[in-house]
Amino acid sequence: MNFRTVIFSGIMTALIGAMLGLAVNHISERPSRRPISLIVGASLGFVIGAAYQAVEQGKSRIMDDNDIEPSEQNQVSGEPYKK
Repeated sequence: MNFRTVIFSGIMTALIGAMLGLAVNHISERPSRRPISLIVGASLGFVIGAAYQAVEQGKSRIMDDNDIEPSEQNQVSGEPYKK
């Protein structure tokens, strides 16, 4: 697993999460909750981005181990097509 890619993906989605937290804070107009919404948005963004990237890397590793081309994979169940 490439940890640099996982961390980078987590940081990028953390930035997006922080912007969403600021947008929610601006809409709610409660200045006392600004730091909380920023931290929660960034934390959730990092966790979601890093987890997504880790799953994608695991999926591609499994496909490489089984010699499955992406076009041969069943889009519904994820199993290879049976010919």
